[in-house]
Amino acid sequence: MTTPTKPRSAYHRGRDLEHRVRTHLREEGYEVLRTAGSKSKVDLVAIKPGQILFVQCKRSGALPPAEWNALWDLAQMVGAVPVLAEQLTRGRRYWRLTARKDRPGARQPYVELTLDELAAGVAV
Repeated sequence: MTTPTKPRSAYHRGRDLEHRVRTHLREEGYEVLRTAGSKSKVDLVAIKPGQILFVQCKRSGALPPAEWNALWDLAQMVGAVPVLAEQLTRGRRYWRLTARKDRPGARQPYVELTLDELAAGVAV
């Protein structure tokens, strides 16, 4: 008889996403630092020559305005690219934040990002 498994907590599912994104970024040649715990403005810092990504990982692909703006402001302060990594059914999608989220109910100000764009030196 099989023992029923306990559903994974939101924390564990979020941590698993962070690990998958970290692994993918490392495969793309980034040095990646993870800020463990859920209280940081940034889940992952990914570094390549000439590039710094501040990545927030969300399974839903949405960030509340306060978290969005904290990530945006910190990235702007140091010249990093603010990135939202979204969990998909298969794989993940990366979004580059393009502005603060100051208008309630407005569409999230972001554009889809491919890491190849950054490697090719496309203006971000």
